[in-house]
Order: sequence, then C-alpha cells, then structure tokens
Amino acid sequence: MSGNDSGNDSQDPLEHEPAERSRPILFSHGDTDYLRLQKLANGPNELKRFLCLPRTGGREGPLVEVVVLEPDAHWKRLARLKDVAALGARLSHPAIPRTHGLFRHGDFRYLVTEYVSGISLNMAGHYGCVRQRNLSEAFMFYVASEAAGALSYVHTLTDEARRPLGVLHRGVDPYNLIVRHDGAVMLANFMSAFSRLAGREPTSTCVLRGEIDFAAPERLYPMADGVVDARSDLFSLGLVMLEMTTGQQLYGTDQVEQAAAELPPGHPGDEGGGPWLSEQRSWTTVEEMARRAAAFRPEHIEHLMRDVSAPMRRILHKLLRRLPSERYPSAAALKADLDACLGALGRPYGAREALAELLEARREAESGDGPIELVPSDENERRAGELHLAARD
Repeated sequence: MSGNDSGNDSQDPLEHEPAERSRPILFSHGDTDYLRLQKLANGPNELKRFLCLPRTGGREGPLVEVVVLEPDAHWKRLARLKDVAALGARLSHPAIPRTHGLFRHGDFRYLVTEYVSGISLNMAGHYGCVRQRNLSEAFMFYVASEAAGALSYVHTLTDEARRPLGVLHRGVDPYNLIVRHDGAVMLANFMSAFSRLAGREPTSTCVLRGEIDFAAPERLYPMADGVVDARSDLFSLGLVMLEMTTGQQLYGTDQVEQAAAELPPGHPGDEGGGPWLSEQRSWTTVEEMARRAAAFRPEHIEHLMRDVSAPMRRILHKLLRRLPSERYPSAAALKADLDACLGALGRPYGAREALAELLEARREAESGDGPIELVPSDENERRAGELHLAARD
C-alpha cells in the first residue's frame, strides 16, 4: 500500500479534461493516468466512487474502482481511508479484491481497488423475484461456502508478531457478495471493516457501519453476552442466505414487525448506548431495526423456511441465533457444514454450475414482461464494466 504524493497540480481532477474528451482523466499517479469511465453509486459517508481504466504509456491495465476524498473532507474521513488502505495492503486472498493503493494528487486522495466484473447476490435475488423462483439451495451452499472461506481468512489474520488483528468485515450483504464471470465468489468492499491495526482511528460508537438490514443484533443494541466479533459477520451471512433461499429479509417481515411493536418499554433495544445513526441509507432507522433484532424468534425463521430443506434449515437456525455464543464458533466451522451439504448433493456443484444457473436466471428474468424494474444501480455498474471489457477484447 502506498500513500504517495503525485504532482502538485491543484486543479480539480473531477473537472480535468484531456484532449481525448470521451475518456477524461480522473487523476494521474506517476506515469499512469486513471481514465474515468463511469460514476458509480456513492460509498459510505457519500464518498464519490468511479469506474476507471488505468493507462500507462499507452497500455491499458485492468479496470479499477476509485474512491475520491475531496480536499475539504473532515480529517476523520482521511484517517478512515488510510485505515482501509492499510488493511487492504494486508489482504491477499483470491476471493477478496486487491487494494492497489491510496494515492494523492494535488489536495485530493484516491483509494484504488480491483474492479470485480460479475453479478451481485442482490441482482441474483432480483432475478428470482422477477421470474418468481429463487436460485437453488445448491447455489447458496456454494456461494456461502466460498464466502465463509474468505471470512475465515479475514477473521484469522495476524500482524507480523502473529497477534490477531480482529478483522471484521461488517458489510456482509447481497451487494458485497459477487459471482464473477468465471463462477468464483468475491467478498468485496472493506470500507466498513474493523481491525486492531496499530494507529487505527477508533470507530465511533454512535454510527453503525455497513447495511443495517444485515447487521447482527449485538451490533444494533447493547445486549448481555453480545460481544461483537467474527460471529457477527456470520449472522450477517445467515441473513443473506435466508433472503436468497426464501426471498424474504428477516427484519423486514410482517411477523417480526408485529413482534417488535409488541415489545414492552425498556426492552434491550431501548436501553441506549448503542449506535443511533447509520452511515448508509436504509428504509428505516437504527432504533427500529434494533427493535426488530430484539424481537425476532426462532419460530419466525422457521416460518420463512417452511419450503426449505432440512440441511439448510439446520444451518440457518444455527447462524441466526440472537446470542453469538449459540452460533457457529467460526467461519471455518460453517464452511465445513456447507461443504458437507454440497458433498451430499450426489452431483458436482461448483463455480461452473453456479455461473450457469445464475446466467440462466438472468436470461429468464430478462425475457419476462413483468412490471418489475430489472436493472437497479449495482447491475448498471457491473454491466458498465462488462461493456468496457468487451470493447477492449
């Protein structure tokens, strides 16, 4: 990872236009120009993100995503971006996008990471909604197993003295789990991650990082024996698996909403002391989500899983326990169960089969004539990258 300076140009790079106007330069570092291809949805705290094409001496490199920190940004945002870059420099796993560096150009800072071309689980679920049929349990066993493998690596990361870094992703959700076009699964976006790296800026206790829809209960409100650790990421993965398998999000169901409304005053979610703001927009408040996290019961999960196989029900019930001590102890233990389920299928199911199923779901969804909007923003972003890649080929 590098925090290098690159020139002293004070001109706003977001307005810089080279002679090749169809591909403006977002910024330059050394002899590499980063050509701006498309504006992406803003990241946490509304940080600007762009899809860019690096070009060095006339040669184009792999596509990248660039987060831009502007000169007037609060110093805590810069500290956080440095923390993300420092952690990214330590991450080396095939299922985690590579961090290229944090660079400076004039008074702007740029975090450059690998661009992942593929289909997010958010879009996979959207295909299921449009065609009124979810992807198979085999697909979810495979994707969750690959995600658990990446989480196991992250959770057990150590420093040079072999001291645990306590890394938590804190953003395990359908947007950040992406199936590439070779069928490999990627765990993306470490902008909300926590670690114990030396010099790290402490996380504010009043702001919840990541999507609150997929946050574990102990992250939403203070609770006895509710330590926030690796098992919190596993709960989030369980919520993703439940939504992909049933088409419903636990905290958003009518049953859980009703149970939350019936909680008496003074329930755990009302005690205060936890986060009351979310750094990402949601359909409700952190307080309301905390009430739902305090109200759901195993029978709510069982009701959602009435058409789910016994092996999937067993795994989800163990993942979605309110107390962390009752969940899987580690991502490795979860992966072992998921791999056993894949082995019990009696047929191979891996990257090739997952990609084939996903592409077939997309074809079926696109061929329908329903009123549902098919292309949300994250699919637009992924397809923009695909088009640029195809044009280069």
